[in-house]
Amino acid sequence: MQKLVIVTFVLRALGFVLVLLSLFGHDIILNVFPGLEGMSINPIFYSGIGVYFAGAVIYFFIKKKEKADRRREEIAEAEQRAFQSSAKEQDGDQNA
Repeated sequence: MQKLVIVTFVLRALGFVLVLLSLFGHDIILNVFPGLEGMSINPIFYSGIGVYFAGAVIYFFIKKKEKADRRREEIAEAEQRAFQSSAKEQDGDQNA
């Protein structure tokens, strides 16, 4: 699970870099991809937004699952503690 979280951060960082490149790095993009000269750089911008969005959505669902698992564990522990304390009280009543 931890590897998937790291992948989501990498996706979000890559998306952020692509958006910044499309906004401020026209010369860099044209040097790397000379065939784009005279064409719009909007596909790089939209790709950056898409990559960032994909990473954010995956991260959201991972965290949602982790919170649900943690909540289930806390409920199970609380029930176990409650049953143990009620069992101790019943044993104390029987011994008295």
